[in-house]
Amino acid sequence: MFFLRSIRRRLVTGFLVALGFMCIMTIAALWALQQHQIALSEIEFLAHKSPDKAQLLEKVNMILHPLLDAAKAVKERRTDLSREEIIFGLQNRYIKNVRAAQAEAKEFWERSEKINNDRGPGFSPQTKILQGNMEAVTRHLMALEVFEKEISSFATTAIDHRERQLHVTNYNVHAVLAEITFHLQRLPAYEKENYVLAKLRAKTAKSSLWQRRVWILAAISLVSYAITIFCGFQWISNPLRTIAHGASRIANGDTRFRLGSVTPWKDEFFDMVENFNRMADRFQESEDDLNAKVEERSRQLVRSERLANVGILAAGLAHEVNNPLQSITISAESLQMRLFEQLDPDDPDTAVAMDRLAMIQRESKRCGEITKRLLNFSRSDSADESTSGQLPTAPDDLTRIIGEVIAMVRPMHQYLDREIMFTRSDALFIEVNSSQIKQVMLNLIVNGLQATDSGGKVEIRIKDQTDWVVIDILDNGHGMTTRNIEQLFEPFYSTKETGQGTGLGLSITHRIIEDHHGTIDPSSPGPGLGSMFSIRLPRRQPIHRAA
Repeated sequence: MFFLRSIRRRLVTGFLVALGFMCIMTIAALWALQQHQIALSEIEFLAHKSPDKAQLLEKVNMILHPLLDAAKAVKERRTDLSREEIIFGLQNRYIKNVRAAQAEAKEFWERSEKINNDRGPGFSPQTKILQGNMEAVTRHLMALEVFEKEISSFATTAIDHRERQLHVTNYNVHAVLAEITFHLQRLPAYEKENYVLAKLRAKTAKSSLWQRRVWILAAISLVSYAITIFCGFQWISNPLRTIAHGASRIANGDTRFRLGSVTPWKDEFFDMVENFNRMADRFQESEDDLNAKVEERSRQLVRSERLANVGILAAGLAHEVNNPLQSITISAESLQMRLFEQLDPDDPDTAVAMDRLAMIQRESKRCGEITKRLLNFSRSDSADESTSGQLPTAPDDLTRIIGEVIAMVRPMHQYLDREIMFTRSDALFIEVNSSQIKQVMLNLIVNGLQATDSGGKVEIRIKDQTDWVVIDILDNGHGMTTRNIEQLFEPFYSTKETGQGTGLGLSITHRIIEDHHGTIDPSSPGPGLGSMFSIRLPRRQPIHRAA
């Protein structure tokens, strides 16, 4: 699912769900509080501001009381209507009661209309009844104001007619009040007790409904919270504990331990497990590489012990070989000068002879340099390094060096039935000791030719990289076993037949490549499948500064 694909999305989804339930609960609480306020307002209105027909009837009946009191007082001879203050007081009491009844009727009408409007359009018949009767009540109450003048005329009426006139006025007012009462009785009933009770019951039912809904929401929220806690353990806590346990095992030395899948999704934990296992693989590779280096160093120590013996042999060998080499060089120079004087310079055979004699001189000198280096081979540094602290190197064309070695090896009669392939012609300049690199190439090319039978092939390839140059020497010869590869650079170790090799060529090659801060890696698919030597040399030799 989209919302559960990653831990971040799961956390956001969980927070949003919790926030949603919180918002729903808050909205429900606010709505319930609002409804409670509305209910209180309605109850307050019903209790204090609802239409009160009994109070209106009471106010209407109060209109007649001043006249009845006056009639009773006249009959009992307790008052005299001839006095203006008495008539003025009767008039004020009467008109005051009429005004009070009119105000009560107006307020009753307004409250009744509000209730009918709140009930909705379904109560339009009651609205018409209310309007018709209240209009009649209002007219009759306005008509009662006319009797105010009749009361004020009592002062000018004869004494023997005042009681009769008062009686007539009482009768007329009573008749109007009867009409008013008749119309009031036809008004819709608004009994407070029944109406308030109905409202309370409706509000109670509504509150109970929302109370159940709130309880349901609370239950759903608790279930969601429990599910969130469970999913949190399943999605976050348990994977973290598994990863922590795996890290503890590797920290305690179990570098071969690998974590399995801790989550069904391809999320951050999936990436963490992948990276964790890759890191463990790196640790394992580093450990294996360290063990391999320890073994290599151990072999180098053994090799160094053997090289100590080589030094003794090299000293005598250099002394015995240098003299014949000097004789060969001098003889070749003398022969070259005589042939140059006696032979035709334009003859092709003369050019070939001169090239061969020059090659004899050049290679004799190189052999002299080789015998000198044999004296320092068993030491940790060469004679040049002991004096200058750095191998004497200069920029030279690697293509030319390899071409010269191939030109020297191809004419050898024992290798005429084998093929040497090197197609590069572009110059490639790197900082090397050309004499030593020529010796390396000669050793490897000759070894490759010796490892092949008639019709065999040796191929040289150069890979030009940014800071390095890689030289691959491949042959389709006898191949090597894993044991042969491990002991290949040991002094005096040789896979050739007895008497055909000293076992020092590859040891010298290995030392020269190391002196050039490079590497040499032999490899073979197996016996009979050929071999390859891969040499990796830096373009520039590092600069060593004296401490």
